Amino acid sequence: MKHTIGIAGFMVGLVCATAPAGAASLTDVVKANRPSVVYVKVEKADEQTGAVTEVSGTGFVVGKGFVLTAQHIVSGGKGIQVKVVGATASAAATTEPMEVLAENSNFDVAILRFKNTATTRQAVRLGDPWKLGDGDTVYALGFPIGEEWFHTEGRLAGRGVKNSWSTTTVLNPGMSGGPIFNVVGEVVAVTWGGVGTPGVSGINRILPINLFTDFLGITGAAIGPGTSGNVDSEPVEVAYDIDRVQESLGGLNMSTKSYTQTFQARPAHKIVDFTVITRSANKASQPDVTITPAGDALTVRYQLTSGPIFDRWRGWLEADIKTRQVPTQ
Repeated sequence: MKHTIGIAGFMVGLVCATAPAGAASLTDVVKANRPSVVYVKVEKADEQTGAVTEVSGTGFVVGKGFVLTAQHIVSGGKGIQVKVVGATASAAATTEPMEVLAENSNFDVAILRFKNTATTRQAVRLGDPWKLGDGDTVYALGFPIGEEWFHTEGRLAGRGVKNSWSTTTVLNPGMSGGPIFNVVGEVVAVTWGGVGTPGVSGINRILPINLFTDFLGITGAAIGPGTSGNVDSEPVEVAYDIDRVQESLGGLNMSTKSYTQTFQARPAHKIVDFTVITRSANKASQPDVTITPAGDALTVRYQLTSGPIFDRWRGWLEADIKTRQVPTQ
């Protein structure tokens, strides 16, 4: 059975960071992880016309033999029959049948599984994206269209849309859904794609792995623990909820009101970063979020608009404010 799952994600703060002493080269990462990278080939057949479209992408083995990949590679739609096969390590290897278990179009992610579950497949290790910083080196592995294999490296280059990172890493069509490794050989992000804005080139997007916590629960995989071994000294992710509907009407005119909500940091912690995940909204402004200099509180400001009395439509905002908090002692 295939499931559609909502993803509650966390945006990764891009802060200054240094490479760990045990940093691995791109060659090291390829040697250790190529058996975990999956070539995904999909045939999409139109039930009415019989026309068949073939697409391909990249995935990687996680948890108990599951495969994480891009949803747009395997998506079908009404009247479309989808056939998925895959192979590990090489696009030239013999492919095996696969099935789609879960997908989410908002973050372009899907979970697959080889139908032959008797074969043991090497899973990647998942790293903590919180530990990465702007300018840090990352490695990309995958299968560009028409190529048997490809690997490259680049750097993180700021934030992008939908809680993504921008990266200088070369990402070609066919690499969507593939793994992005840190310099110790852990997957910290998933290849998303390039920026399609006319006149803009050289900017590619990747999605931090901790956006997919719901999917990781399905697979049995988990993001690796911090290196200190002391849970109390590690950053924590704390979510605050916004659920507001503007009930008032503006007579014969629309009515707009401003709202302010303040949330306190966890005891003995300070807020150092955040992201806004909008679940549902109507006639709502983009929330403006500020953190106090001490990090002890976070304030969210936004506006909602309701319609005239004869229309009776309402403005509302349902959102999660995901924060990263660190101990103050």
